[in-house]
Amino acid sequence: MQAHTVLFVDDEPNILRAIQRILRNENMTVLTATSAEEALNLLSHTEVHAVISDQDMPGANGVELLSRVRDHHPAIIRMMLTGFTAMDVAVDAINRGEIFRLITKPWNDEELKTILRQAYDHYDLKQEIRRLNQVTRSQNFSLQDMNKSLEAKVRERTRQLDEKNHELKTAYIQTIRALAEAIDAKDSYTRGHSERVAVYASRIARKMKLDTPLIERVYFAGLLHDVGKIGIPDAIITKPDRLSDEEYEEIKKHPEIGAKILEPVEFLRQIVPCVRHHHEWFDGSDRGYPERLISHSIPLPSRIILVADTAEAMTSDRPYRKGLPLNRVTSELRKFSGSQFDPVVVDAFLELLEKEGESFLSKSQKFDIYEFIEG
Repeated sequence: MQAHTVLFVDDEPNILRAIQRILRNENMTVLTATSAEEALNLLSHTEVHAVISDQDMPGANGVELLSRVRDHHPAIIRMMLTGFTAMDVAVDAINRGEIFRLITKPWNDEELKTILRQAYDHYDLKQEIRRLNQVTRSQNFSLQDMNKSLEAKVRERTRQLDEKNHELKTAYIQTIRALAEAIDAKDSYTRGHSERVAVYASRIARKMKLDTPLIERVYFAGLLHDVGKIGIPDAIITKPDRLSDEEYEEIKKHPEIGAKILEPVEFLRQIVPCVRHHHEWFDGSDRGYPERLISHSIPLPSRIILVADTAEAMTSDRPYRKGLPLNRVTSELRKFSGSQFDPVVVDAFLELLEKEGESFLSKSQKFDIYEFIEG
């Protein structure tokens, strides 16, 4: 198999030398550039499969470089490696550069290698899908004058294309999971929170007998419901005590920040309203935010996620308290059913608890979303 080529762009030569040392034994070609201009010149005459750029550089910054790479070399996988995690940088990189991954400094060596392998797989999948699409179109045109016996070949090509699309969608799921894990990792007490909320919410959605695409949407929205916390100061996210009123007002901004981050990403567009409204109250109370929607004007996935999010938070340890017992969780859900929570969602959740007991809220529980991505 031909080795892939990656270009790292950073104005600090010591960073580039460190990366070259890390990857010296990997089956890949590692190129470097110290500015956007040097990188673009290199790309004009060299085949490159992935570009990883720093953000803060003299001249054109990382976002500007990745945006130009997207315009002139759209097949190249684009990523950002930066010590800056401000929300506006992340949004700009996703929106203008359509990046595959945002990697923060300092990086983990093995994680960096894994991300590169995933990027190359993503590149190869896109190229293979493009090739199969061209083959399929060509054969469809020629079939107009060919014998019907060739229909079997068309079916086989279609099957191959479906398989590649399946693999590409799986890669998207892995990317979503990685982003959710990066958000949860800001606070050791919330590690795995988003995955568990996605699991609980998906199980509730299945209990409610929702159709497969909606269950899938619930799962993705559950994974990314807290993505907006990338724009909240770490001091608030990791505070070991209860938040002050001012801090609480700040953290209430995360649903809208999350929606703003996700809006430019085409395949995530349907979950944007689900993320934006996952803290609305069912009765339209002013305790809900950001828009005080009421009842069924709140997206159904948002209503499901709120119940799952509340249950996960109540049963998890926090710096200022231990996880609450199951009877306390059920008592709170019943108490606020019809006010904070959709009664139908609460009923489905309680039925699952009654059937499965504490095992339903197991911290290691998984939900096989892959069985739905065929649909």
